Amino acid sequence: MSAVVRLSLRPGEAAKVTPFEVLRDFADVESRWSYLKEDSEHYSDLKGAPGAVLRHRIAPSTYVDFGFVEATVDPSTVDLAVLDRPDAETLLSPDERADLIDTFLDAMRDYLSAGAGSGTIR
Repeated sequence: MSAVVRLSLRPGEAAKVTPFEVLRDFADVESRWSYLKEDSEHYSDLKGAPGAVLRHRIAPSTYVDFGFVEATVDPSTVDLAVLDRPDAETLLSPDERADLIDTFLDAMRDYLSAGAGSGTIR
């Protein structure tokens, strides 16, 4: 699996929200996810485009960060990357990254289908 995955995160017909608002709301609602404001600002500056960083707590002392940046193709499309921790002794393997992306996609689909958010993900 590629290091970057392109996602289409489209708000529902009546919703007037951006993909980043959906991501922030998702992180607020889902107990194992957090929106990292300062990291998001840094990631946006680094990428030169609107961005967000969400943290997923796998266990009490184990977490992984997901970086999202607006794709130039379409404002409803974001590029997703699983970020390596700066203090990590080893980098995540491609299989670990793929599993983590699947974890995010499953959680986001559950969030959207439960009606907590409005939109679709592809």
